Amino acid sequence: MDLNEIYLTIVNAVSGAMGPAKEYPLSVLSVFLITIVMAVISSGVTRLVVDIDLLRRRTSEVRAWQKEYTQALRSKDEKAIARLKKKEQTIKSAQAEMSKEQFKPLIFTIIPFFIFYYIFYAVFGYNQLTVAVSPISLPFVGTNLNFWVWYLLSSFSVSSLIQRIFGLPSAAD
Repeated sequence: MDLNEIYLTIVNAVSGAMGPAKEYPLSVLSVFLITIVMAVISSGVTRLVVDIDLLRRRTSEVRAWQKEYTQALRSKDEKAIARLKKKEQTIKSAQAEMSKEQFKPLIFTIIPFFIFYYIFYAVFGYNQLTVAVSPISLPFVGTNLNFWVWYLLSSFSVSSLIQRIFGLPSAAD
């Protein structure tokens, strides 16, 4: 059995298991639930591999410096600008450390998420089927939403909530 046959076997098994839940209108809820499961997995992995306290400390350090630096620039306070410029390398190091921490979950989730997407992409008709219908026409998309678009919109709507539940810092913090 080659890789393509294994893939098609998995797609057919998942498709069969989902039954009518893969067809509109049940597909709206199915993809939304899949989105929630994927967000929970991602947040769980993040919680396990990221030093959340370090990330919060560094984030508050960087934001405080950025706020102070912006105020100094606006008020044209040369002494404050010079003082803050001396801290700039430390801030850049903190930002690099934050990026490293935020990158860690990607190492563990990227391949499984690609596999997941590739399977469900096929289950939901290779983006040829309508999975959800928007009450308003969306730019570049229209009203009939395929798997990818509905998954993306669903992900935007639940990701922050799931991150809050897991106690993860978000962009709003």
